[in-house]
Amino acid sequence: MPRRLILLRHAQAAPASLDDFSIEADMARPLTADGQAAALRCGQWLAAQGLHPDAIVCSPARRTRQTLDAVLTACPQTQGQPSFCPDIYEAQPEALLSRIQQTEPQHRTLLLVGHNPGISLLARQLDPLAMALDAGFDPGSIAVFVTLDAGPQSATADWANGVPECLVLHTFTRP
Repeated sequence: MPRRLILLRHAQAAPASLDDFSIEADMARPLTADGQAAALRCGQWLAAQGLHPDAIVCSPARRTRQTLDAVLTACPQTQGQPSFCPDIYEAQPEALLSRIQQTEPQHRTLLLVGHNPGISLLARQLDPLAMALDAGFDPGSIAVFVTLDAGPQSATADWANGVPECLVLHTFTRP
């Protein structure tokens, strides 16, 4: 069975405060009503595709937590317990990739809920030829990557060995 990496950018959040540019204020930004609805659609889409993560990594920001809560509500078959990782808040692709590579090898489907620009840059790094990513990684977008089942690397590929070399974009959507 191939490994699957699901990158989810948090759904639409309330705008930043005009008078408080602190990290704390940014971390406290909630989803809008449209963002809540979009996050539910993301979970419904994952459930309809049979994508039930057995590992979840999420930024601790309020908007990512709310996105994940809505996804889990709509996709209750998800088996993974969320790991809230401060190091992926506004992280660069290298930090996100490092977190992905720390996933235990027994996990087959990993969901990472994070922020732009890191999520979209990582998606581009994982599959630079994927034209679907040209549309942009709007809030509530999902990119599903799968491991290739061909070649000598795929036989031994796990999260620490073989990511990102064996991943290719399977689906890119904004439900």
